[in-house]
Amino acid sequence: MPRFTVHVRDEWLTVPCRDLSCTVQWLGLEALKRYIKNKPDNGGIGSVQETSFYVRRCQGQGLLDADDTLEDTLEDNDFVEIVIDGDTMSPDFNPSQPGSGHLNSPYREPNEYILLDGNNLTSTDLVNLGKALYMIKLTPEAEKKVGQSRALIENIVTENKVVYGITTGFGKFARTVIPNSKLKELQENLVRSHSAGVGKPLSPERSRMLLALRINVLAKGYSGISLDTLHQMIEAFNASCLSYVPEKGTVGASGDLAPLSHLALGLMGEGKMWSPKSGWADAKYVLEAHGLKPISLKPKEGLALINGTQMITSLGSEAVERALAIARQADIIAALTLEVLKGTTKAFDSDIHELRPHPGQKEVAFRFRSLLDSDHHPSEIAESHRFCDRVQDAYTLRCCPQVL
Repeated sequence: MPRFTVHVRDEWLTVPCRDLSCTVQWLGLEALKRYIKNKPDNGGIGSVQETSFYVRRCQGQGLLDADDTLEDTLEDNDFVEIVIDGDTMSPDFNPSQPGSGHLNSPYREPNEYILLDGNNLTSTDLVNLGKALYMIKLTPEAEKKVGQSRALIENIVTENKVVYGITTGFGKFARTVIPNSKLKELQENLVRSHSAGVGKPLSPERSRMLLALRINVLAKGYSGISLDTLHQMIEAFNASCLSYVPEKGTVGASGDLAPLSHLALGLMGEGKMWSPKSGWADAKYVLEAHGLKPISLKPKEGLALINGTQMITSLGSEAVERALAIARQADIIAALTLEVLKGTTKAFDSDIHELRPHPGQKEVAFRFRSLLDSDHHPSEIAESHRFCDRVQDAYTLRCCPQVL
């Protein structure tokens, strides 16, 4: 049966609909009936039929015409919001997209995969994963290693061994042995207690990078994560279900604890989550709308999810890729400048640059030759001054490879 997730003030409601010929107005009234049902004072609403409201999509905030049918305006599991006249925006309701730039980048589900094993992911691959150009799969070898690592954790728990962070508390409570019945709660509380970041959420691109990089690290098979949990993380990534991860929080060599805790919190079905389909909503509803279940943490898994440096690594990878792009653009601009100023390409001869042990210099010189020396497309500008009486170009032109 089709259903819709409706936000009314500070609550999310699921409204089933047997007949899609019903109107948007019907959906609003039905949601309001459900909203006041468990309110002692009817939520301050005297009569549902007399309440003035309008309906808009959670993603994009587009207003819906009350007389349009649900069949024509919405899809199954769509997210909408009921705004009652006179109400102010709930402080818990976030804009559907984090940043105006993303509004102009429609999401297209990728149809290609990158195989992860924890060892071969490049910064280029990571940035492309952030752009949602690929989905993720694990290699068979990675799945085997993850399974073997998890078996070790299960043995520790079964044999009642005392191991830090698995059967004991953390920090000052390292000597406190936790009973098996509380091990799941221990890991959940670890994630909740460290979800203390502040500020705006990361962009979808950066959130994807963070999640992809954490999956890649866990695929090494050293953390003790279970294969089921890792597969759930991959399913969330492939559906672009992204946790609310604040921009500011603890990062450093001992772990990007706050950002990774927020990442894990959404996967647990707590806090907020974003997807191209839903915009921002409660994590449990976003996961449900994509046919996914929240992760149920097993012993050691909370620690495995948050103990890493993937926040600074993913942002560092993005910076490296941007720097490389700028460097390539600088080569092109410099080559164009040389051409316009009627400079010579003799200063970029490979024999000259082989004398110096600087690979970057050789690479830039090679790019200059590729851009400026072409038998198929000879430059008319270069031909116009081939036999001029200039001895050499300015230092700023002939030494571009050494500088760039």
